Amino acid sequence: MQKLPKLSHHLVDESQRNLMRAVAYLTDTEKQDILDACAFGDKAHIKDKRKSGEPYITHPIAVAEILAGFRLDRDSIIAAILHDTVEDTEVTSEQISERYGITVARLVDGVTKLKSSNHNKQQNKAATFHKIMSATLDDPRVLIIKLADRLHNMSTLDSVRPEKQRATASETLQFYVPFARLMGLNDIADYMEILCYRNLDPVMYTKMSDKLLQHGLGRKYQKEAIQQYLNYVLDKHAISGHVRVLDNQVIMYRQFFRNRGEMEDLLRHYAFEIVTNTIEDCDSLADYLIKKYRIPNNLIEDNIRHPLPGGNQSLTLTYIRDNDTIKVTLLTRKMQAAARLGVIGAEQASDLSRSVIKASLRNMKELIDTKQDEDKNSDSNVDAVDKNADNYDDMVETIDELISYLNSRKIVCYSPKGRAYELPRGATALDFAYAVGPKVGNIATGAKINGHNAKLGSVLQAGQKVEIEVDKDAKPKAEWLGIVVTSKAQRTLKRWFSSLPEEEQQQHGKQALDRALQTYGKSIKDVTQEDWEDLLQWQNVSSKQDLYQRMSAGALLPQLVVSRLFSDDVTKSHQQAHKTGFNRPNQLLSNANGVEVHFAGCCRPIFGDPIIGHLTMHGLVLHRHRCYSIINKYAEKPYELVQLDWYSEEEIEKHIEHPSDRPHFTAYLKINLALNDEQVSHVLYTLRQLSIGIEKVDIRSDSTIIHVIVRSRSHVLEGIEALRPHVGFGSIRRLYRL
Repeated sequence: MQKLPKLSHHLVDESQRNLMRAVAYLTDTEKQDILDACAFGDKAHIKDKRKSGEPYITHPIAVAEILAGFRLDRDSIIAAILHDTVEDTEVTSEQISERYGITVARLVDGVTKLKSSNHNKQQNKAATFHKIMSATLDDPRVLIIKLADRLHNMSTLDSVRPEKQRATASETLQFYVPFARLMGLNDIADYMEILCYRNLDPVMYTKMSDKLLQHGLGRKYQKEAIQQYLNYVLDKHAISGHVRVLDNQVIMYRQFFRNRGEMEDLLRHYAFEIVTNTIEDCDSLADYLIKKYRIPNNLIEDNIRHPLPGGNQSLTLTYIRDNDTIKVTLLTRKMQAAARLGVIGAEQASDLSRSVIKASLRNMKELIDTKQDEDKNSDSNVDAVDKNADNYDDMVETIDELISYLNSRKIVCYSPKGRAYELPRGATALDFAYAVGPKVGNIATGAKINGHNAKLGSVLQAGQKVEIEVDKDAKPKAEWLGIVVTSKAQRTLKRWFSSLPEEEQQQHGKQALDRALQTYGKSIKDVTQEDWEDLLQWQNVSSKQDLYQRMSAGALLPQLVVSRLFSDDVTKSHQQAHKTGFNRPNQLLSNANGVEVHFAGCCRPIFGDPIIGHLTMHGLVLHRHRCYSIINKYAEKPYELVQLDWYSEEEIEKHIEHPSDRPHFTAYLKINLALNDEQVSHVLYTLRQLSIGIEKVDIRSDSTIIHVIVRSRSHVLEGIEALRPHVGFGSIRRLYRL
C-alpha cells in the first residue's frame, strides 16, 4: 500500500489505512478522491469527539469501510465519509457538490437529519424517516449508507447511557431492520438485529451468548458432519455446487427473545446454503431431501417461483434429523449474487425478483405520494406556520403507517401476466384489485384465484395468481369499506364516494344497508319507525339521508347497523361509553360504539390483539384475526366479517376516572416447567409488581398454566418478559385456548 498522508490523530490514520485496504477494488483515481475526502472530513470534524473520546471522523470512515465490504462505488464511499458534515459542521452541500460531484451531495443530503426547534422529538424523527424513505426511493444507495451508519453506531453504544441504548435499539428494530429486509438487504439487517437484542436486554443476550459459547465446539462438529453429508448428496446427484454453513444466530436470538422456543432446542438448529448452477439442480436436490426426510408441505418454502418481499429467491427445506432441526436453503449463483445487495443489486436479479422489488418500492412510494398529493390539494391560503406544522403532523402519521407496514407480515400475489403485488397478510381480492389500480378496483365484480372463481372478499394467500373480473358499468359498494384492509383501497373508496353529489351518496348508502339486511333475510321495509329513531339518536344525525351519507362516506359500516338492529341484546346509548368508562367490549372499539359486542370464547382476544368482527344474530362477535373457527368465513361469507380497530391506549386513558374503570381480561400463560413452591412465589410476586392479577395457578407434570388478569396484549408481553429470568429463561407463551 502506498504511503498515506498523515491526518489529525493516530486513530484517524488507522481508520484511513483500514478503509484504503478495503477499497482496493477501485481505480487509482477513485482511491485518490477517497483519500481527499478523508482529509476533508477530518478537517471539518476536527473539533468533534465521539462519546468514547475518539476523534469523530473515525465513525464515518468506519461506515465507509462497511460499505467497501459490499464493493460499493466511489460516490457511495465518499458520501459515507462525509455523511455527517452538513448536519454537524459548517460544510455546505454546495461545497460537497463542487468538490466531489452532485451525486455525492445528493446522497449526503439523503441521510442528513432534519432538526427544528419548533417541533418536538417525534416530529423531527418522523421528518427524518420521511426524508430517508423519499431519498431511498430516488437512489437506494441512501438506505445502505444509513444502514451502515446505524450498524456502526449500534456496535459502539457502550459509551452511552442504558436508556439511550435501549431507545436506539428499539428504533432500529422497529424501523431500520424491517426497512432493510424489505429492500432485500438481509446481511446487514441480520447484524443490526443481533446488536438490537444486545442493547435491548443485555442479561438475556448474555444468557444466550454464553450458551452458544458453551455448546460451540459440539455445534461445530455437528455442522461439519451435516455439511459433509450434504456434499455427499451433491456428488451422488452429479450436481456442480457447494455447501456453505450459514450463521443462523440471528434466527436463534429472534426466537429466544420473542419466546418462541426453548434455549436447548434452539441450540440444535442448524442452517446451510447449497448454491448450484441452475433451478433444475435446486429442484432435483429438493425432491431427494423431501422424499428422504418426508418433509411436509408446510416446511417447504418455494421462494424461487414466489420471491419473498425484498425480491430474495431460494427454495428452503426444514426437517428434523436425530433431534436436530436442519434448514437447507437452495439457490443458484445468480440468486446468491442478487441477494447480497437486494434493491441495490437489482440489475443482477431475475425479472421475477425485480418485479417483487418494484412492488415494495411502489407501496412505499404511494405512502409518500398520497400525503404529498393531499398537501397540494389543501387550501393554499393557510398560514405558512400552520401549514408547516400540518406537514410535520402528516409526516408523523405517514411514518406511523410506514412502521406499521414494515412490521406487518406480507404476502406477494401475481396478476395473470406475472406482475407482483405486495399486500399485507389478510388482504382480500378486492385489496388486490385496488393495488392494480383505482380504475380496476372501482369496477370489480368478482375474482379468479389460481383459476377458480372467488368472491371479492376472499382472503389471499402468498403466491396466488389473481385475476379481477370487471364490468365497466359497475360501481363501488359502500359495504366494501368493511372488507378491505389496505389503506390504499380505503382511501380510494372514500375519495370516490365523497366526489359524488349528496343525493347519489345517500342512494349508495341506502342500497348498501339494504344488501346488508338481506344477509339476515330482511330489507329496509322491515326497519320500524322506532328502529329509525334509535339509529338516528345512536349516530346523532337528524335524518335517514344523513345516516345513508355516513355509510357511503365510510364513517359507518352498514354491517354494524344491521348488528345493532337485529342482535338479541343491544346497548342503546352510544354516549354511555363516555360516561361510565371503557368497561364494555364495544366501548374499546373505535368503529363499533353502540353495537353489542361479545368476545369469542374460542380464541379469547384481548385489547391490542389483531381482531376481526363476525356478524351473528347475537350481535358482533370479536375474534382474533386468524382464529381457526372463522377461517372459512373469509371465503364463504366475507360480508359477515368486519374490519375493526381498537381505540388507542391514550384515548382510553382520557376517560378513565377510577382504576376500576380500566378494561381487564383473562389470559392464560403456559410455562414449560412444573414450578416448585419457591418458583411459584417468585412468579406471583413478579406479576403483582406489574399490576397483573392472578386467578389460578395450575401445576401439571411438565408445565404450569397461570390464569392472569391483564389490561392489554402489551401488558401480557410485559409479564412474560419479567417472568423469564425467574424460570431459567424457559419457554413461556400465551395460550389462546385451554
